[in-house]
Amino acid sequence: MAQSNKPNLRTNVLHNFQTVNALFTLSGLNEQEFKNQKFLTNPVHEIIARTGGIGEANVKPRKFDPGTTGSANIGEQIAKEKRYNEAYGDSINILERGHDLFIENVNMISTVGPNNERSLGNFTKMEFEIVEPFGITFIEKVRAATAINGFLDYQDAPLLLTIEFKGNVRGDGDFQPVITKQETGEMVRINVRKIPILIARVDFDVTEAGAKYSVVAVPYTDLAHDDRFKYPRTVLTTQVDDIETFLIQTELQLQKQIQTEIDDDKTRTLPDIYSLNVEQEVRDFGRKYDGTLQSTNQAGAVGDQEVFYDQDTQTNLKTRPTARGAEASANGNVAITKYMEDAVRSMLGYQELANDFWTAYLRGAGVKKTILDDKEKKANFIKSDEFKQTVMKNQYVDWFKIKTTVETPDGTIIDPITKMSPKIIKYTVVPYKIHILKFMPPGVSLGNIDWSKKVSKEYDFIYTGDNVDVQGLRINYKTAYYLRNVRGDDRSGTDKGWFSEFFEGFKEIFGREQDPEPLLPLRQYPSAITGNSTMRTNTGSEQKAQQFYDYLTHPEVDMMKIELDILGDPAYLCQDMYLPIKTGGTVPEPFDDGTGSFNADSFQPIINVRYRLPDDIDENKGTMFSEGLDGKALFRDENLFFNGLYQVNKIESKFDQGQFLQTLYCSRFNNQQGSGAPPVLVSSATKGLTEMNQFEENLKGKINNSSVKSVKDIQLDAYKKELEDRFKIDPRYKNLQPK
Repeated sequence: MAQSNKPNLRTNVLHNFQTVNALFTLSGLNEQEFKNQKFLTNPVHEIIARTGGIGEANVKPRKFDPGTTGSANIGEQIAKEKRYNEAYGDSINILERGHDLFIENVNMISTVGPNNERSLGNFTKMEFEIVEPFGITFIEKVRAATAINGFLDYQDAPLLLTIEFKGNVRGDGDFQPVITKQETGEMVRINVRKIPILIARVDFDVTEAGAKYSVVAVPYTDLAHDDRFKYPRTVLTTQVDDIETFLIQTELQLQKQIQTEIDDDKTRTLPDIYSLNVEQEVRDFGRKYDGTLQSTNQAGAVGDQEVFYDQDTQTNLKTRPTARGAEASANGNVAITKYMEDAVRSMLGYQELANDFWTAYLRGAGVKKTILDDKEKKANFIKSDEFKQTVMKNQYVDWFKIKTTVETPDGTIIDPITKMSPKIIKYTVVPYKIHILKFMPPGVSLGNIDWSKKVSKEYDFIYTGDNVDVQGLRINYKTAYYLRNVRGDDRSGTDKGWFSEFFEGFKEIFGREQDPEPLLPLRQYPSAITGNSTMRTNTGSEQKAQQFYDYLTHPEVDMMKIELDILGDPAYLCQDMYLPIKTGGTVPEPFDDGTGSFNADSFQPIINVRYRLPDDIDENKGTMFSEGLDGKALFRDENLFFNGLYQVNKIESKFDQGQFLQTLYCSRFNNQQGSGAPPVLVSSATKGLTEMNQFEENLKGKINNSSVKSVKDIQLDAYKKELEDRFKIDPRYKNLQPK
């Protein structure tokens, strides 16, 4: 039951069981079921292996397309059925017998957020054992089950792995069994997970006790990450003005290469088809935070204006700047997913979010433009209670991720050269939400906000008997941790001029607090080290966006990490991660009560961890914790510094000998507590007078070399006025005046 003051909390559904077992079933899956997601509710069929024994294998006859009128077509259909029966008859007989194969020792490792392996995509690896006491029929049964479902190339065919949690729960005066789909026609979905998988490898040993298979599998949607699909066999080049043109140009180049392989290389006879897409919400977000970067550099980067009308009144004509002249190139060593990620990150909305976060975030949260355009009003708003309320209502910031899937239009067609069925490979950029605490720079906090009120899972690892989940906790704390503050070359190829670079620096955020959390001090230092992007735009603002991307996709190097061992919870077997792409629909909540799991495809899973150690036993009271008059702990060691909100980056689920355990690999959000002092939203105000004067001398030298006197005077006056304005912003420099 959720606590009354934290209505979003969900307990482990398995705590409602008196006894519980996890039953695994490996079965067939056809293309139509996979595409329309009917496999979630359909009964399993063509059962290959099952924990506890198969029983009825539920083998369905293969359905052939009915022949049209004419003896030739009917004869062709009869011949096709005959060839099918001759090729697969024996294997199907083995499958129909329901010959028992038992699934044991299942281990699943899933990444549920941006990561080093797949960047902005998920990654799941499954390992399990199949025990066959009599015979060696596993491969025969897989081949038969995939053929019945229309796949002649069984090595690329999907299978369905079903996980059912069955047991007894306390009813009215007695224990009642939990009802599932196979028994009543109504599925209790929170107890069931269905995962389309692709078997990647099978090793097996044969002894006098039978055969034992060690199976490695991945979600079937991961087939698009196979090297044959993910890496282009040609050099991709694009010069575009918008993301729509980028997608079209990239698709055409990929298809042209495939056609070359058919016509010239003779390495295939049938084409695969690439489908690249960016969902509308992501496209809109690319224009969502427009007009927030008013530097000379940015102004020079804005090209034509797109026109938008208010959908309700058909009035209020708006214009939104779009990036112009973006260029990209990639060779065969650059994945298509990386190519698409760079293209989306080059859109103005995502660049501005990384470069001028607070203005961009508040604009997206619905704060009025009159407040954001006035520095004094914006500073007062950040200090107000309304700001905290805004943050609590808008804890997640819009970002994106890559979702993939593969479709087989007709599995009965085999390319005579590749011996594979042609595929449709889909890469789609979908919306993804990142918690606002992920964006906290050094010296910035949001004050005393109870972040735990919004989380769905909370863990107590304390000595008061409240712990019912945590089995162990390991902490990794990097004491020499600091963030890289990437600084680029002032005279880079994207620079619009030496004068504009000065104004570009005003977009930085500098925190007034030295250490919002004293034992977890967040620091940063200038750096020129950054990742590479295949996309270049004329905004010259890619470096900060790349810096945030590098930080986002490497959570394993965060300052504070934990590994939390818990009793298994189906909430972390996220059903949406294993579904094919299904565009449209409303934006889900972080937790899906229908499946009883996190919506990890749309949100970062976030948990709250509370760890408390007693300082000593109070002999007078006989208690282990000291409390003050207000009921709060008196000593720091009773409320440790690593408590707080953590993002879950990776989940390891282990099913062995009837035991279900999980390990959560998490990283702590920075600066969760502090005074909440509003940050300085410009960088030049924090520079010392020496640097300012040196900059002025350099500026004068450049101006004196100019042959146009009027231009020199205009630039010098503009610089002096801008410098004076910047010093007035920060009270620490109010008594200082530039020379």
